[in-house]
Amino acid sequence: MNILILANKPPFPAKDGSSLATLNMAKGLAKAGNKVAVLAISTPKHKCKQEWIPKEIKDLIDIKLIHINTRINPFKGVWNLFFSNFPYNIERFINSNYSTELKNIINSNIYDIIQLEGLYLVPYISEIQKITKIPIVYRSHNIEHEIWERISKNEKNWIKAKYFSSLSKRILRMEVSISAHVNALVAISQRDEQWFKANGFSKPTISIPMGYTEPELTNSTGLANNDICYIGSLDWIPNQEGLVWFLNNVWPKVQNECSTVSFHIAGRNTPKSIIERLKKEKNVIFHGEVDSSTQYLSKFSILVVPILSGSGMRVKIVEGMMLRTAIITTSIGLEGISATNREQVIIADEHKAFAEAIIELIRIPVLKNSIAEKARIFATNNFDISILTEKLEAFYKKLI
Repeated sequence: MNILILANKPPFPAKDGSSLATLNMAKGLAKAGNKVAVLAISTPKHKCKQEWIPKEIKDLIDIKLIHINTRINPFKGVWNLFFSNFPYNIERFINSNYSTELKNIINSNIYDIIQLEGLYLVPYISEIQKITKIPIVYRSHNIEHEIWERISKNEKNWIKAKYFSSLSKRILRMEVSISAHVNALVAISQRDEQWFKANGFSKPTISIPMGYTEPELTNSTGLANNDICYIGSLDWIPNQEGLVWFLNNVWPKVQNECSTVSFHIAGRNTPKSIIERLKKEKNVIFHGEVDSSTQYLSKFSILVVPILSGSGMRVKIVEGMMLRTAIITTSIGLEGISATNREQVIIADEHKAFAEAIIELIRIPVLKNSIAEKARIFATNNFDISILTEKLEAFYKKLI
């Protein structure tokens, strides 16, 4: 098959979950013998240049980048509330240069499938349908409105809370109406697939989670290292919110019981306010942006994923499982991953329970090792990219 993928950020460098999800699916399809092209948006926040892309990726995937300035403009944001059909965070990705290049690519090639990576590409559907009848597939990385709905409920500033609530409702309307504009849905989890079906999506659907190849590395420190690690893009509100919650409510309790344990944090685009806060914390080590999440995670045996809002599937959890790491997260953090509490992961929604879970893993190495090993087996059985690619190929062949 000849597949065109449209993405709102470059698949390389794969520094966050959505970029990695796009890259791994594209690589999986290409390695299975399909011809894959990606037309991606490069932004000030997610920047890439053609020459940055490694040869091994270029040999597999034809990647074209269009730069768009998506920086937030307060005036345009207010204007958008009253005079736009699209929410502002979606509207920022509408660009004539991208639209022109998209039309050129479609007119110059014969594609079997056009795959949209998330809601930010929806405004381009009308342009596509004017020039072709190629099946359009919406790949949902999450239930986008849930992110903003949950953020609004946790926001203490009432003005921000009201704005986020309004944004959530506008995005919800887009998500509910998506069935009328595409030919099929590829959801990142069964939970998300069921949500779309329950909200009127009547066309073919399938759930294909984030896929991985089994890493060469596993946890290299074994049971000896009881230090805790965290990794996440700290320019994303749910990650900021969860980390601050952990530092305020969980970490002091852990330190009181396990004073020699350190907390390691890796994160890209970290706000200065958080960096300054981390400098004042006892036994907290900030690594900034790391070159390889795999290399970083392989040094630790306990990963914390404190998520209070957000949606979709947490890629860092799957990666941690693959690396044989014991993971503690919240119910929201585990959404989209069908792991069992206290078997392949520990779920803790309250700060006291979260701290107690960390302390328990530190004090009972056998439990930590058991959860980590079961997590590795679970991830290998459920997220193998070659098996997931076969399922997706079969689904696409039925569409064409």
